[in-house]
Amino acid sequence: MIEGPSQNKQKKIIALAICIVFAAAGILSISVLIYDPGPPAVSLPQNIYGTPLSGMWAIIEEWTGIENTTAVLGDLTLVATDDGSIKSLHMSFYGDNEDLHQFYRIRVSPMSIMTWDSWTVDRVPVGEHPLVLLSEIERIPYRKLTGENTGLIIEVDAQYGDLAYEAWYRSLFALHRGEVVPLERVAFSTNDPWYDIAVFNRTSDGSTGISGGPAPGESSHCCTLFTLRDLGKAETVEYRDAESLLHA
Repeated sequence: MIEGPSQNKQKKIIALAICIVFAAAGILSISVLIYDPGPPAVSLPQNIYGTPLSGMWAIIEEWTGIENTTAVLGDLTLVATDDGSIKSLHMSFYGDNEDLHQFYRIRVSPMSIMTWDSWTVDRVPVGEHPLVLLSEIERIPYRKLTGENTGLIIEVDAQYGDLAYEAWYRSLFALHRGEVVPLERVAFSTNDPWYDIAVFNRTSDGSTGISGGPAPGESSHCCTLFTLRDLGKAETVEYRDAESLLHA
């Protein structure tokens, strides 16, 4: 996060009912925003992966009043239970609203209540539009990567500078429109921000099991994914199979 929040704090609360049902052929998700008072409930578009994040962005845009073209993602953390329902979601982003630069913080509680706060900041940093990342995240084939009947933690954060990722440490994947391809190594050396998407299996106590290692019967599997747009900013991109390149 480049700029710290300063003045003019606003806070809103939205009732957001999220229902996600796993079916044999995939995952069915239905999300309903309850306006009180206001127009009738609005159903978000269904998708087969169970995280209707791109549809949720339209609601966020409407309720915060952000100028959509100015939005820049800060970070995102999503926690899902083993049945796929969203336990919590935290997201921060920047954007302009009525000629003011704003920092926004969105939270979705286990009761599916969405709240948001905003502060005036000096400037909006360079970065990716939230909808670009949300559209990719909701199409990640989580079952393929992490298996059945496991909770998930998804963390997305902007990175800068010199940083390398190695597949021997944690699995790496290129991501584009729901397709994933294994990577061996990715190295960045740039002041332009990129976003790494880390996916963790949740252990039985709700943690990722990273620091102390997994307990018997628990998993700490983690993989990191990069969009093709962000891989284009990398200094080095090595695919596990040179013939399995992703193309935009």
